[in-house]
Amino acid sequence: MLKKSLVAAVACLAMAPALRAQQMTDSVYTVEVRDADKYRVETNRFGANWFIGIGAGAQMYFGDHDKQMRFVDRLTPNFELYFGKWFTPGLGIRLGANGYKIKGVSGWTGHSLAHPSVNYKNYAGYIVDWNPATRTGKVYQHTPANVGYPLYETEQQYIHAHADVLFNLSQLVCGYNEDRFYSLIPYAGLGFAASLEKASPSGEHSHELSASVGILNRFRVSRALDINLDIRGAFFNDHFDQEDASLTPQGKIALTSGSWGEGLLTATLGVSYNIPRRGWDRSTNTTIRVNENVLNDLRNRLGDLENQNNDLRRQLEAALNREVTPENVVSAIPLLVTFPINRWTLSNKDRVNLGFLADALKANPKLVYSVTGFADKGTGSKKRNIFLARKRAEAVYDCLVKEFGVSESQLKKDSQGGVANMYYNDPRCSRSVLSKVAE
Repeated sequence: MLKKSLVAAVACLAMAPALRAQQMTDSVYTVEVRDADKYRVETNRFGANWFIGIGAGAQMYFGDHDKQMRFVDRLTPNFELYFGKWFTPGLGIRLGANGYKIKGVSGWTGHSLAHPSVNYKNYAGYIVDWNPATRTGKVYQHTPANVGYPLYETEQQYIHAHADVLFNLSQLVCGYNEDRFYSLIPYAGLGFAASLEKASPSGEHSHELSASVGILNRFRVSRALDINLDIRGAFFNDHFDQEDASLTPQGKIALTSGSWGEGLLTATLGVSYNIPRRGWDRSTNTTIRVNENVLNDLRNRLGDLENQNNDLRRQLEAALNREVTPENVVSAIPLLVTFPINRWTLSNKDRVNLGFLADALKANPKLVYSVTGFADKGTGSKKRNIFLARKRAEAVYDCLVKEFGVSESQLKKDSQGGVANMYYNDPRCSRSVLSKVAE
């Protein structure tokens, strides 16, 4: 029994530093604080910050003879569909397609001086109502008087696929703000334009690479929806409208460039939907804080643990130097019997331990033990806890007296009712009966 007592004392000494470390951990907590730097955000996963959108508006083509048209006659509808992703609040990509049809006029090709093999005064392009026999088409009714030759109306249906790199200047210059109402977003891109019909007289489709620049004006409606005003300028090779196509004396098609290139100006108004997950998380700093009241309480509890630790050391030293007798063996064996919540029935394991205690008491008739019942203050009413503590003390007392024959003169029965956690901050250790040498 002395060996068991020594083992228990050593275990208590070993657990004291662990308890001290646990209390230190419980009294320290961390706080995540958002970084005040408005230019710093957390990069999201690839599936975040995608968007899709549509738009409709007007467009104007800049071909060789289109400047001789009235402004209103050059305007045609334009439609756009796109999707994209923001990699940072200031940098994104967009893939889309726009188009419908463009209007213009066709005039003389007039390249005989530079290209003698080409017939002078030929017409070409996507001419409306083209007549191959007379090489004429639908005459533009508003041809300026100073032109001196007829202009024929042209209509070209096309689709323009493009990939754009977006730069949100508002976020880059002013810092990230999820609730910003207006964002200025210039972009640049490359694309491919294709006609949906054949031109005359060449009888060929037009397929040209393109380069684009533009400004996307974004107006925030909610986290999910934006209204967008998109103004784009696209540049094509001069062959795209095929107005530079002429017939050689041999009847073959010859394409010659009348200028360095042609352009398309579009303006669309539309909406875009921001697919969840949307937005950006702020960078955070971790701050460690300690509650001063908790820290003071911790110091007091550490002081108590130190005192208990010192007391255990003294007991251990005394036990190692003490002569082993039945009397001092028994005096070093307090016994804690625990019960399930709201119960006072003894288990067989507890009866076995009480049987050993009974043998020691009967072997030392001068020893007097106190039997004190307890209940967990954190559960149940005050009245119920007083009842439970009394019944638990009676259960142990009756077991020692009636079952194992311990003299009633060697036992003192008491109960404390509901108490705070007595051991290791564990309420289960307070639902118990403590038997120890009476003071």
